[in-house]
Amino acid sequence: MKKSVILLLLGATFVPTAAVAHDTTATYPSRGACEAASAAMSIDEKDWLLEIGAEFFDTTGDVSSFLSRAFTCDLSDGQYSITDHVEEVLGSEWFQKRNH
Repeated sequence: MKKSVILLLLGATFVPTAAVAHDTTATYPSRGACEAASAAMSIDEKDWLLEIGAEFFDTTGDVSSFLSRAFTCDLSDGQYSITDHVEEVLGSEWFQKRNH
């Protein structure tokens, strides 16, 4: 039950806005360029996510760890792009264990 409530609350709060902050449509010629762009987007989101998700994240480190799992750089057709894994991470064993 606790897992469902956490997923619903955090998902309702985070999922609609996360894709806006992390541009999942841009492509990059290298993994490094993609990772740098994703890191910059994560920096812009950290404080906001810590504030709205205070019941789920204790520190900016928690938020950083979440964001690095939620948005990865993946290769497709010779270009890298940021892929949104927010829902997967919210339902993952890692997320559930860190919230006990």
